Amino acid sequence: MQVSTTPKLKLAKLVKELRGEKSQRNFAKVLGVSYYAVQTWEKQTALPDEKNLQKLADLKGWTLLQLQIYLQDSEINNVAISDRTDDSSWLENVRNGQPTQALRWSIDDLIAEVRTLPFDAAAKVAQVALETMTVKGS
Repeated sequence: MQVSTTPKLKLAKLVKELRGEKSQRNFAKVLGVSYYAVQTWEKQTALPDEKNLQKLADLKGWTLLQLQIYLQDSEINNVAISDRTDDSSWLENVRNGQPTQALRWSIDDLIAEVRTLPFDAAAKVAQVALETMTVKGS
């Protein structure tokens, strides 16, 4: 018998994981929300809006869709997700809160690719990198 896990419970665990040793107040600053918002997510009294779900997904290294699937986990193996439905390891990783793919490029290749991006896209990459580093404390 499988025990059902609610989206709010899964979100609370994810927020605590992403927050790490940071206080709710400091984590809230990273996300650009009030500490009360982080507190309500962790207490399972509210779910974030789509904009804040996207920020959490970015910090986890997921797409918004991947985060939504992880939170719902309702018969995830029956959900059609573009060309990923035949990749059971991808679905299992989403279900278990794990990364969905290994880094396929070397760091040097990744840096070279970022250097070819238009300014706005490179700025977005830099912003996400800084947010990730801040959350992970690196």
